[in-house]
Amino acid sequence: MCHTNRTLKLSVMEKKLPWDIIISKLRGCLTVEDVISFENWLNEEDNRQLFQQLQTVWENVQNKVATYEPDLEYYWKELSARINQEDSQLTSPQLEVKSIPLKRFYRIVAAASILLAITFSGAYYLGRNNISNQSAQQTYSSLTGKSKVILPDGTEVWLHSNTTLSYNANFSSNTREVNMNGEAYFSVTHDANKPFIVHSNSSSVTVHGTKFNVNSYESSQNILVSLFEGSVSMKAANNNVMLRPGQEGYYDKSKNKLEVKEGDVEFAKSWTNDQLRFENKNLREVCKYLSKWYSVEIQVDPSISDRQSYSFTLRNESLEEITRLLSKVNTINYQFVENNKLIIKSKKIN
Repeated sequence: MCHTNRTLKLSVMEKKLPWDIIISKLRGCLTVEDVISFENWLNEEDNRQLFQQLQTVWENVQNKVATYEPDLEYYWKELSARINQEDSQLTSPQLEVKSIPLKRFYRIVAAASILLAITFSGAYYLGRNNISNQSAQQTYSSLTGKSKVILPDGTEVWLHSNTTLSYNANFSSNTREVNMNGEAYFSVTHDANKPFIVHSNSSSVTVHGTKFNVNSYESSQNILVSLFEGSVSMKAANNNVMLRPGQEGYYDKSKNKLEVKEGDVEFAKSWTNDQLRFENKNLREVCKYLSKWYSVEIQVDPSISDRQSYSFTLRNESLEEITRLLSKVNTINYQFVENNKLIIKSKKIN
């Protein structure tokens, strides 16, 4: 907690915060260059206190945002008015240094962080009462991290990063049908008279009540359905196959081929867990799960030995934080590059 009698000295030239880097840090997607800039900014005591409060607000919003339906336009107008009011107090022809009570400054920043958290994290509710000529459609999108959605029939759906889910207003009339792009884990409420159908990128999954994971990004060449409980039928390429618990339906778009195989279904749903526990796992095994957890492609240099093992628990840490810790245990270098990719290489020791 900050003291009410403290003030934060800001000049007109210095009052702008590095919001892009702060938000990237909170979202866990800092580049290597941003890490350096962020750590330099964090060296100042006031900035450390500020970030700690932002982080607390961010985590609280993350926990609540999936079921919250904010009026973004209202909050944006309110926030803009408050920031503009503070800016007018700061501005002077001589670029005079002004003082703002630190407590009041934090309230402004916290309000900004809440708006940004609502906008950039969790289940961002996009389509409430989105009326078209045909029907009303509800659309949910998980922009970062993972989000939980409860459908009108009670079905629970976890959405992974960059995943959208939509359904029409006549959902539950005769059949329960949804459209999705990305990755989602479904726990479907049983209703023998109303099949539940997931349509995704030229494939569909039909169930009555079961638990399964669908990995179907439009940009991917493959669609993978992993079944945990019950039974489902998967349709693609004019073929229809039945899955039993522990099996996966695999559709190769390039070969137009659909097949069923025994799969690692626990790995397929690992991203929905509250935490991951690693016990004596080598780097490649760890990266397999990190790739799934953060929805990031990770390339590990073949020359890196598998003899080094790791034991730790992953909860809410960013990928950059975890990778930095891994590099302290093993002699590796890492680099975040474009197209959502992390490259890990062996460090050359002189």
